[in-house]
Amino acid sequence: MGVVQKIGALALSVAFLLGTAACGSGSASGSAESANQIHIGRTEVFDGFTLDQELLNEDYAISTAVMEPLIRVGNEGKELQPGIASSWQYNDDDTQLTININPDAKFSNGKAVTANDVAFSLAVWKSGPNYGANYSSIASSTVKDDHTIVFNLSQPDSSIPAFLSYAVAGVIPKDYGGKSAKAFYQNPVGAGPFKVESWSTDGDIVLNKNPHYYKKGYPKADRVINSYTPDSNSVALQLKAGQIDLVNQLDSITAKLLDRSYIAKVPAHQTPTLVLNTQNAFLANKSVRQAIAYAIDYESLQKYGFYGFGELPNSSLPPNLEGSPKTTGGYYRQNIAKAKQLLKGVDIPASITLTYPTSGISAAVVQIIQSDLKKVGINVELKSVDGGTWSSSLSAGTFDMSTFATNANSPDLIDAPSYVVSTKMLYAQMDTSHLADLISSYKESTDTNAKQQIVQQIDDYLSDEVPYVVLNANKVIVAKQPDIKGLEVQPWSCYYYDTLSH
Repeated sequence: MGVVQKIGALALSVAFLLGTAACGSGSASGSAESANQIHIGRTEVFDGFTLDQELLNEDYAISTAVMEPLIRVGNEGKELQPGIASSWQYNDDDTQLTININPDAKFSNGKAVTANDVAFSLAVWKSGPNYGANYSSIASSTVKDDHTIVFNLSQPDSSIPAFLSYAVAGVIPKDYGGKSAKAFYQNPVGAGPFKVESWSTDGDIVLNKNPHYYKKGYPKADRVINSYTPDSNSVALQLKAGQIDLVNQLDSITAKLLDRSYIAKVPAHQTPTLVLNTQNAFLANKSVRQAIAYAIDYESLQKYGFYGFGELPNSSLPPNLEGSPKTTGGYYRQNIAKAKQLLKGVDIPASITLTYPTSGISAAVVQIIQSDLKKVGINVELKSVDGGTWSSSLSAGTFDMSTFATNANSPDLIDAPSYVVSTKMLYAQMDTSHLADLISSYKESTDTNAKQQIVQQIDDYLSDEVPYVVLNANKVIVAKQPDIKGLEVQPWSCYYYDTLSH
């Protein structure tokens, strides 16, 4: 009950701030200096343009706008579409994938995109510690001519086209255009709709129209500014005052207080999670991890933590992809008695720390988790840190428990499991060999039913092992001015900048 009272007080505080801004803002002139400028607000720091280091949805949108991947995603995330790659096709035994490059594709410096650029880009993608495994089945590449490259596969892999639509698979010039990798990523050149004027991780990112973009009539805007504000409420105030056009990653408590006309249509697609680091001796015990999953009150999280923007979890994997599984026998629901039974005889430490970012998740969520785990004898210390510290602790494995939200990045069902494996079981530092074998079987199969059954096995395995607890089947909330056109938010909350206009 104490948690609910705290949440209510916070809601009143936010309501007061929103109301004050509405009364005192005067006549808003709008965010744009001209009708051809789009101003976006973000509540998370930007990880930078280094492809493999991009972990956040807003990173993907910014990066894709500059270093566009070979393939685009469309129709609400349900299909792959031509882009820099005008077409692609497998050979008869699925051991080669031929990519045909759009002859109109040019980098923002005016130089044509060639197969040699794509071959170099492939080597960069494969070398990445976070996402490189997605491209490991591409054993080598063969340049046929300036506009044709063949990816030679070590085994059949039906998922490669989907992975070629990832933001981290942006096409870049051969040899970084004659620069070092570090110098290149400070001022990247790509074949996307925009080029970089200036950027910072915790400030403004200014992008100008690429006059050489291959899509005629695009981008619709001449300029995009993406500004960082760490507080979700402040970004909402800017939106209401007409100072920005669009905001991603708005937290649910703030979104609840905005007029519904501001909220963009976004399907439930994300899984906010409680990650359990198995390097911690207590959390290395599967019974403990299962007990934690049974201790959590998912209905309270849905109502008070996520304010109704989502659904109760039914799977360890993100929802809303065609064929997404539901855990056999049902996902966890609160069962205090069962949690206590699983903890019987276990040496419970005096306390365990839950690290979470100051923005990106409601404080109510971690407070509910803290309260629920106390009911089964687990004392949780809450540790709020800035986004950079939080991200670093995940990558380094220097945490006990942490929050993390994940979603698919392409229409392929194996997308999310691949990320779980590439991040050591979503940063839980757990052995991934079993899942890696299942993923390999999935990629080798061309039968839709067989592929869905494999993903079901993956989901059931994750739900049983509990490297992380799914807290909600959520949606990343995107809010916009009513006059913004061309916004199509994918089922992983990304969107393309080139289609946006007033």
